[in-house]
Amino acid sequence: MDSSTRSSPNLFDVYLRLRPSLNGNPDRFLDVEPPEPNEWPRYITIKPPVNDHRKRAVEKFAFTRVFEEDASQLDLFQGTGILSLLEGVLGAEGRPRDGLLATLGVTGSGKSHTILGTKSQRGLTQLALDVLFQSISHNLVHPTCINSVLSSIAVSDVSDAHMQTAALFLDSMYGDGQSTRGSCSRAQTPMPDASYLSVHMPSKQKLPRPSMMAQSPNVDGFQVPVDPAAEYVIVVSMYEVYNDKIYDLLVSSVSQAKRGFPKRPSVPFKSTEKSSARKVVAGLRKIVCSSLDEALQILETGLVERKVAGTGSNAVSSRSHGFFCVEVKKRNRIEKGRWEGQTLTIVDLAGSERARQANTAGATLVEAGKINESLMYLGQCMQMMQSGTSEGQKANIVPYRQCKLTEVLFSNSFPSAHIVAQQHHHHNHYYYQHRHPQKAIMVVAGDATGDFNATSQMLRYSALAREVTIPRIPSITSQILSGGHGNTTRPGTRDGPSGRDTPSAAYLEEMELKDAEIARLNDELDILTLQLDDQRARREDAETCWAASEERMAALEQEIRDECYEEMQNQIETERRRWKAALDAEADYNDERLDAKIDIMTREVEVYEDEDAKVTVTNDNSAETKLKEAEEENRRLLARIEMLERENMLKTPTKMIKKQRVLKAKKWEAENVGLESP
Repeated sequence: MDSSTRSSPNLFDVYLRLRPSLNGNPDRFLDVEPPEPNEWPRYITIKPPVNDHRKRAVEKFAFTRVFEEDASQLDLFQGTGILSLLEGVLGAEGRPRDGLLATLGVTGSGKSHTILGTKSQRGLTQLALDVLFQSISHNLVHPTCINSVLSSIAVSDVSDAHMQTAALFLDSMYGDGQSTRGSCSRAQTPMPDASYLSVHMPSKQKLPRPSMMAQSPNVDGFQVPVDPAAEYVIVVSMYEVYNDKIYDLLVSSVSQAKRGFPKRPSVPFKSTEKSSARKVVAGLRKIVCSSLDEALQILETGLVERKVAGTGSNAVSSRSHGFFCVEVKKRNRIEKGRWEGQTLTIVDLAGSERARQANTAGATLVEAGKINESLMYLGQCMQMMQSGTSEGQKANIVPYRQCKLTEVLFSNSFPSAHIVAQQHHHHNHYYYQHRHPQKAIMVVAGDATGDFNATSQMLRYSALAREVTIPRIPSITSQILSGGHGNTTRPGTRDGPSGRDTPSAAYLEEMELKDAEIARLNDELDILTLQLDDQRARREDAETCWAASEERMAALEQEIRDECYEEMQNQIETERRRWKAALDAEADYNDERLDAKIDIMTREVEVYEDEDAKVTVTNDNSAETKLKEAEEENRRLLARIEMLERENMLKTPTKMIKKQRVLKAKKWEAENVGLESP
């Protein structure tokens, strides 16, 4: 019986895929229950390890179908109902709906192998794309006509996306002449060693070549019905939810760095003017693909940009939740009306991991905390939906707005209606378009020989049903340590047939929940301890830097003070010299002026000897009178000169003494001349 045909009241059909043991580990804690006749396996039982001393019950989980270790990729593709998802996306039978395919599991459990494949086998994503392009190959818009319809496709898009053709996008990402270069492919998880990583990791500088990718399994025999009167266009976009933010994977981080941006900007998840009734990731780069090869190249290009890091649990652990969206748009081939369509969203969820085992620290530890937190909210939402699907039971309100992951996954999982405008004969006609809730498939990857605690916790989140079937009887040692006796009764216990106290199912379930809570608190304690050590180291570094800065500031302050003091002393000395020079210049100027005045006065009192007076001596009264007047004037001038000499004696003593000698000599000569003249 094909499980895809089974009707399920749940929003999610949950499938469990068991990973083969790599080393043949016999310590297996998970068993698959034998199915009913003409049925697929649906139940598993997990038993705690032998060395586990806690009182845990044996639990039984129900899934839509269980795929055992020998299941192939093609078995999973046929048995999970992916073809029904494609039928809803194409909408040929009059019930169009969006589709969601997601993988969930502990890190290293085989999620990426299931959804993305390896070098030798294709994953569910590649198989779904192959069937999709095969089904609409005769109705697909020809590549030569893509540019002519690109504007009309962009108008019909509700997410305000940046749309372009695949050829133009690949040319902008890789440049000219690189279409013949090497290929890219996802590697297995986990990777054995670093040499495998260097061989299989994709190169950011090489254009992926589809001919070098895996070609099996073959799905040529699968077909999905299409509308023969419609023409189709495939639009691809990719993004990731990293640290509770959404980033476009088709925007190269290298090109962003060349443009001067430190990192890629995040994009919003919101309602737009064209999608008021539903939320969309707005502002993404969307690529119109004309062939399967172009879609695979876009897929490999986006995977290169996804956050990946090595941890103690997985050498290539995904640090974000990856989303690959395939929008199938169609319109009537004859009328050329509005493009309408649905979206197939394929999600590779990051694996949950325990910080103690993964040995994460710093940014990787923060990423792990965000991943575990978002997966915990996802599990709560799935449990709320599953618990409200029974007949006669009121549907629960799903708290999907707690984080960005659950908001993206569940926002469009419920029926809605929105107004659509259609232009007909230059008039806009408005009508309500009802959207059916999306059909969702969850593939849970599990390892029967891996981490018991992490795997059991993941199964509790994802299982469609859970029951405690076989309570474990505590050992005699545990009874002695707990102080229990055969005739002692406790709340929540009952007497077993052996005479010892056997915990009831409710009591064991309560204990199991408490153990899970203790494990979660221990994980949080480990994370907080590591963060505390990190913060303490940062504080010590900051205090050391602070002390060094204070010493440097003190030395710098003293250096500045010394420089200021030296500069002030130099300025004072310069000013002193300038004022001294000005005073000397003024003194010289005064001396020169005084000398000039003395010279002038000296020239005024010069006595000239009259040769004619020596020869001719007359007794004229007028001549005597003039001589007396001249002598009187001479004495008056000499008295004035003496007064001036006394006034300037202190200023220029040397020059004044010299002047006095000259004046006295001239005075003596004048007196002698006056005595001789009579």
